[in-house]
Amino acid sequence: MDHQLTIGILIAYLGVLLGLGLYASRRVSSTSSFFLANRSLGSFALIATITATAVGGSATIATGAVIYQFGLPGLWIDIGGALGLIILGFILAKLVRQTGLFTLPEITGHLFNNKVRSAAALLIILTQIAWVALLIQATSAVLMVLYPIDYQYLLLGITLIFIGYTLIGGQYAVVYTDIIQFLVMIIGICCIATPLLYMKASSMFSTLPSEQLNFPINSSLGVLPVLSFFFMMLLPHIVGPDIYSKVLSAKNTKTAAIGAIGAGICKLVFAIAIGIIAIAAVVLFPNLENPALAIPTAVLSLSPLLAGIILAAFVSVMLSSADSVLLSAGTVLSVDITKKQTILISRIGILIIGIAAFGLALYQQNIIDTLKLAYTIFTAGLTLPIICGFFKEKTQVTSTGAFWSLILGGSSG
Repeated sequence: MDHQLTIGILIAYLGVLLGLGLYASRRVSSTSSFFLANRSLGSFALIATITATAVGGSATIATGAVIYQFGLPGLWIDIGGALGLIILGFILAKLVRQTGLFTLPEITGHLFNNKVRSAAALLIILTQIAWVALLIQATSAVLMVLYPIDYQYLLLGITLIFIGYTLIGGQYAVVYTDIIQFLVMIIGICCIATPLLYMKASSMFSTLPSEQLNFPINSSLGVLPVLSFFFMMLLPHIVGPDIYSKVLSAKNTKTAAIGAIGAGICKLVFAIAIGIIAIAAVVLFPNLENPALAIPTAVLSLSPLLAGIILAAFVSVMLSSADSVLLSAGTVLSVDITKKQTILISRIGILIIGIAAFGLALYQQNIIDTLKLAYTIFTAGLTLPIICGFFKEKTQVTSTGAFWSLILGGSSG
């Protein structure tokens, strides 16, 4: 099949995003505009940018790989994340926005003390390196089916795109392009890929082993693995540095809550779509050696025009998550580690995190293992102390307890 049209669509789409980022960069006039878009986001923009951030490599390519290997219980990865956003919206989003701060470690310091803030900042930076590595690997899985580029060069090229794109305009550029990417994701993944691949594979669903379709558990993913996946994704969506940077960008507390709840509902819709596409991939391409290629391979079996649109949607997924994580990491480095709070330091941080993530993606090449690494460290170390910190009067958590929870939980994770 001639993929020139598909590749052309992807290149044109990336060009449009770059142009939007350059346009948005003209609005960057202060650290507040670079870090948090002047705290001006309305409900739709917030829903779009949180969804575009939360539906990343873990929610698409990695989840698709787990479903391809083990069956529908792999969907608990996405369901856990979606419920985490909804819980955030109902319980914590207003409290987060009320702080008026810049970063999650800064909030941690506000809840406890500077010692806890520093520990949280270090753990977040380590986690975000793994998150960006996951997104680099997920994007490489999408592009590998199109063009046989050497894996190392492919990872390097993706890393440079992620870094350069994020450096351009900060949160304004991220939000502007996230809205476009959110719409492209809905059209490409939910409206085109899901119904077309379902129809293409529907006549062959009877050939699937019943275990593949069993839900909520099956013989491959029992109660304990499912609970592990569920809580591993639930808690980082209730407490997450990249998501909190969006919540802190909301124009008021009500908008912050609406944005998180709306994004959680959208993430559930995408979960259903990814489940259908992954099962269709099992039917259409049952013997793939690399499960991470399941969804891109299934998409590429469609016409070049449609494949281009859909793969552009998946690239949107990765790019919209990567820019948010990199920007969040740069902000943490500037605000919490160096305490300089300058755009230059943030941009240096974005560059450092991107390079470190490239190294990890080269070293740890299994996307599911990278997923577990990133989310286990974060969940074990950060989530419970921060959730308890918002309700200190009831939980009686102390700064010393929070500090050792961060250190011991993150280390053991």
